[in-house]
Amino acid sequence: MNPFDRIAAWLDVRPNEVRTVTLSFLGAFLVMAFLVLARTLREALYLDFFDARTLPYVTGTVAVLSVPTVGLFGRALTRYSPKKVLGFLMLVLAIGLAALWPFANMQLEMVTKATVVAFYLWTALGTLILTSGFWVVTSEYFPVRGAKRLFGLIGAGGTAGAMVMGTLLIWLSRNVDAAWLPPGLIVVIVLFYATQRLLPKLESTPRPESTDGRSLPFLESLTTVWRSPHLRMIATIVFTIGIATTLLDYQFKELAQDSLATRERLTSFFGAFYGWTGGVALVIQLLLASRFLAFAGLGWTLAVLPAVLLLGSTGLLVIPSLALVTVVRGADASLRKSLYRFALEVVYTPVPSVLRRKNKGFIDSVVDSVAEGFGAAVVFFWVTLPGLPSQFLSVFVILCSAALLFMSRRMGQLYFTTVTEQLQDSGDRAQVPKAARLEAGDLLSGTFTRLDISTLVRDSGPILITEPEELPPEHEMAQRSSAEITLANIRSQDVGTVARALRETSEFEEEVLPDLARLLARDVLLDEVVAALTRSGDPSVRYLSALLVDDNTDFVIRRRVPRVLARAGGSEADDALLDALSANRFEIRYRSAIALMRRRSADLPTSERDADTLVWEAIRLEAGRGQPVWEMQKLLDGEPDEDDLVSKRIGVRGELSLEHTFRLLGLVLEPEVVRAAFHGIILDDEKLKNFSLEYLEQTLPTDIRKRLWPFIGDISEYKQKRSRRSLDEVVSDLMTTGATLFADVEDREALRQILHEQESEDD
Repeated sequence: MNPFDRIAAWLDVRPNEVRTVTLSFLGAFLVMAFLVLARTLREALYLDFFDARTLPYVTGTVAVLSVPTVGLFGRALTRYSPKKVLGFLMLVLAIGLAALWPFANMQLEMVTKATVVAFYLWTALGTLILTSGFWVVTSEYFPVRGAKRLFGLIGAGGTAGAMVMGTLLIWLSRNVDAAWLPPGLIVVIVLFYATQRLLPKLESTPRPESTDGRSLPFLESLTTVWRSPHLRMIATIVFTIGIATTLLDYQFKELAQDSLATRERLTSFFGAFYGWTGGVALVIQLLLASRFLAFAGLGWTLAVLPAVLLLGSTGLLVIPSLALVTVVRGADASLRKSLYRFALEVVYTPVPSVLRRKNKGFIDSVVDSVAEGFGAAVVFFWVTLPGLPSQFLSVFVILCSAALLFMSRRMGQLYFTTVTEQLQDSGDRAQVPKAARLEAGDLLSGTFTRLDISTLVRDSGPILITEPEELPPEHEMAQRSSAEITLANIRSQDVGTVARALRETSEFEEEVLPDLARLLARDVLLDEVVAALTRSGDPSVRYLSALLVDDNTDFVIRRRVPRVLARAGGSEADDALLDALSANRFEIRYRSAIALMRRRSADLPTSERDADTLVWEAIRLEAGRGQPVWEMQKLLDGEPDEDDLVSKRIGVRGELSLEHTFRLLGLVLEPEVVRAAFHGIILDDEKLKNFSLEYLEQTLPTDIRKRLWPFIGDISEYKQKRSRRSLDEVVSDLMTTGATLFADVEDREALRQILHEQESEDD
């Protein structure tokens, strides 16, 4: 393995993702480099010509202008390819910068001031929609699972770009006049355009329903966002965090202007600030972001930033100083670029693609700009007009932070709800699979696909059933009781005689039950026997329940007992089926789970014990088995029973084991959602699979999720190797579970040797 492959494996970048991830990383690097350079230049130039107290005017203007700008941008994204829209945006942005630059070098003060304001507005609006457009395009390439796994890495590219540009600005501010730096922005845009052109072609997505053209883009987006609880909560979080950051940023810039008087010192200070905060954010994204999200969840990840703002602003309220405000604003900048941005982009991923394209720019740009404008209004009416100290702006930040802590928790709940809804919707529209996908999770790389098991397995042959005794002569039959006659009939070797006895007898005595149970082994009489045992009521249920949990019961009979218990009996039958979920033989566990599902559907009495706990333990038992065991677990009773979980079987390795595990999940989770998740795993629908895995990650206990993940493919190569069990464990499990018919030491050793050889080939 070469160094690049090792790095990709460490970062959990799959082979088919390397190109897209690399280009997205570079794209994020250049976008953030552009943002830092543009922001540093406009702030340094503006503060060199205007007082900091005038910032609310220009910030408010940006907020007002962002409404029509982003509205048009969002409408364009719904009509054309996001890549084309982003490319056109870069062209317009570069032309505008090229047009403004000559005016910046004029000696006329009025022209220069007007150019500074125009430059501020142009770059502020440009960076708003450029950043949003980049993430819209990136989200098209990486669905939910890929986003959670890779957005931290891609975001790290942006952080690296901010850090490099911030550090570079320290040198540039000392050697190059700030008025000559705008052409650098055009160079960065050209490089960013090149990375976007090299990305793979996006699959086309359905266009939204056409509008009548009379409503304004702003009103369309506002209405859509307001009607969606998920989008509304995102917008509320963005709005609140925008206000808090704007107020904190004003405190930061005011103290910086008071302490650093010249343009050069301000440019150097801001460049160093953005460089260092970028470095901290880079470390967080590379080492902590994805891991923290996986450990703490989405709600807690979003809550980190408001918690820091709450503590920092409380300190600023007591001790306002440049050093402290720099630390607090630095923490804000670092976390916004890392944990907050990463979590926010993940929050968008379950939103349908068309809806995301149309409204993401509105939320990221318009809502954020309006929040900045609202924050600027607070500054204007608190500081600019009455001249009150900016120190008390921290009170507003504290209030916003407290509200954000509550909303972060709520956002985590809404995210799960949206994932569940999208999973059900995608499951309803899932198509027939093109190919099986379980091969990706094979721990032994498809060993049992290449093995000819028939050369190793010694069939045990049909299990013999004791022949019924000969019927006595007719004159002796006449002297017998009706119970004895019934018993004699069901012991008859004539199938017709037995079938008539089963149909015509409404109740069976307890002494007849053993003979009735033995008839479960006769295929031709199975339906009649099941119906007869069901009619027999409680005595039959008690007898069959005892047979089901007894490992010494003839397997041919035992495997068919759940068919009866699925239709009759009270809590005792439910208890027996729950106990059978831990049986050694797979077919017993499999058919008992089906029987439990049928009892739940028929609303039959349930166990008085803690059934959920027992089912979760059964799930742990299944998920803890090795991949070879999963692949070889079969049914000796022919075709599996049909139920609501499976609409179509596709014949992949380990499908019955996976089906059984998901059926158990359906007993403790929402059955309809579990059904959609099951089809998401086995069908060739990447979008559905992503929603399935995300739903399972949100609902499964950690230990079960870790055991189940190797079977369903969402696992890195490194973790896959770590999850392998020893060959001795695999062979032992194959023997004890009845997944194979091996029995003696010689066959056990033969299987172990073949597994060992195959594992050596794969390594």
